Amino acid sequence: MFSERSQKGVLVCLLLGLISAATVQPTCAQVNTEKMRALDVDGFRTTLGGDVAFQSGNAVLFEVGARIRFDLRQGRHYGFLNGDVRYGEEDGERFRNRSFAHLRYAYRIIPWLIPETFTQVEQNGFTLLQLRFLYGAGVRVRYVDTDRFRLFQGTTPMLEVENLNGSQVVRHPSSTTTVRWSNYLNVRLRVSETTFFVNTTYVQPRFDTPEDVRVLNEAALGVKITDHVTLRVALQVNYDSQAPDNVEDLDVILQNGLQVSF
Repeated sequence: MFSERSQKGVLVCLLLGLISAATVQPTCAQVNTEKMRALDVDGFRTTLGGDVAFQSGNAVLFEVGARIRFDLRQGRHYGFLNGDVRYGEEDGERFRNRSFAHLRYAYRIIPWLIPETFTQVEQNGFTLLQLRFLYGAGVRVRYVDTDRFRLFQGTTPMLEVENLNGSQVVRHPSSTTTVRWSNYLNVRLRVSETTFFVNTTYVQPRFDTPEDVRVLNEAALGVKITDHVTLRVALQVNYDSQAPDNVEDLDVILQNGLQVSF
């Protein structure tokens, strides 16, 4: 276990990292950051996760993913840093190459009202995304928070800077700077002592052109195998009304893997 002094040191590191990251041009990726949030953390916790997929026969497919998260809660303060890397090949051709990092800090003023600020960086070679930065600050509202059922809502203006591969886009600008309004609703249901269900929906329109909107919904089912290991299955649906050239506006992803906490 970490001492109180050590926990304060880690919290300071998280805050300094947030400040320094915010000085880089911010932006947003449409990623479900609610699943990164650990509501039951008291003190410091590290979470590791990973999954591997292999297929042979008509097509040879290989995909690997790795995730790491650090959480720290002390009194009214909560911060986390999350990283994710995915890579995949099909018949020797790369079809997934993505990396992502998200840093967030929240301060609980009263039990139901929590201001928060965050920054995020992402690249995704498969969707032409060379680099995307995000910075935002807003509020999170806690409607229900029991051991069995939790309901949260958040709203955040955020600045997005996006750079695409200019050699592969024609109609869509290769570089944009916009302000979006990010809204999310998060529901968590504990089905049993070892099983839980989580559903999160994001709606992110642009302030200047509301018809340019991104929508994400993710439903996940988790089963605790041991106190430290959880099996997680998730279905994610992504929609972008102004998707880049040669990229579908609707994306559906089914994932399953193990999550380790200690």
